[in-house]
Amino acid sequence: MGLDLQDGRDIVIIAAGGLMVLVLLAVLVFTIVLGLGARALLGAVRSALRDDLSPLLDSAHQTVRTVRGSAVFVSETAVTPVIRVYSVVAGARRAVGVLAGVTGRRGRSQGEE
Repeated sequence: MGLDLQDGRDIVIIAAGGLMVLVLLAVLVFTIVLGLGARALLGAVRSALRDDLSPLLDSAHQTVRTVRGSAVFVSETAVTPVIRVYSVVAGARRAVGVLAGVTGRRGRSQGEE
């Protein structure tokens, strides 16, 4: 009883099918393990971002609020009074010029010297 060509072919087909099933199972297990690892990694990254980035963002918001408050304070205590004083001085100079009859720079530049 010898092994003829058809029997050999059948054995190769059955062996190849068995190997394909084993490879498919190995790929399936590898994919599941890889997916679980990726999920764990994403969870760790989210946790790290939440724990490390949240205080940093809170600090940045606090800094922005501080800068905004400082800008408002400087505007109210320094810039606005200086503008008011300059406006009063400019208005007084103009009033004195009008009352004295002096026309100012515009008149001289137009040839009224």
